[in-house]
Amino acid sequence: MHPMRLLVLGPTGVVGAEVVREALQDGRFSRVMAISRRALAVTHPRLETLLHADFNDFTDLRSRLIEVDAAICALGMAWPQAKSEAQYRAVTKEYVMALARTLKDSNHEVRFCFVSGHGASSTSSQTWARIKAETEAALRDTFGSRLVVFRPGYINPVHGRESRYWGDTVMRPFMPFRGLMRRYITDSETVARALLHAALGATINSPAGNFEIEAASTAYVASRVDAAPSA
Repeated sequence: MHPMRLLVLGPTGVVGAEVVREALQDGRFSRVMAISRRALAVTHPRLETLLHADFNDFTDLRSRLIEVDAAICALGMAWPQAKSEAQYRAVTKEYVMALARTLKDSNHEVRFCFVSGHGASSTSSQTWARIKAETEAALRDTFGSRLVVFRPGYINPVHGRESRYWGDTVMRPFMPFRGLMRRYITDSETVARALLHAALGATINSPAGNFEIEAASTAYVASRVDAAPSA
């Protein structure tokens, strides 16, 4: 297997930051390219941050996207954190599809892994769930069988969260019972490892719920190749 070049959108979020952290520890990833509006807290010889301000238009990155083997999109926000439906749609769908279109135009063989959410459905009574489902459908039209959709439940942040999120407080009493609630509760480390397993080309049912995510994460850990220490 040739060394993988990975693209990450949303590298400052809970899942995206975990993806970057895990990929840099895996020798199979020769390059991790992170698209971000601001510099990342982590630096590494195999990490390249592509600073980009306008998430409605990624065309000026086209020459770099040609180099990518797989992309992980962990960009998103919790519905209660959105100031409006328009803002949620912009972040969850419009930004994602702007990257997807440019990526496909640049690279017809790229694999695309998208973090959606448990409950995403075009027939849901909840607006966020319908928007997530719209994004999934648009990505399927764009990438076909090269798309893997992940629908995790609540994601416990293993390494914390930049901004406080009320959902963590709500879910805290349930964490001791996580083993009994595996369908609804996972964590950032597990999701990141499952995403990387898919990015490397593993076959995973799409959309993948928490059980599939857990299995993919376990398989990823078993196959991981530890990277040489950075200089």
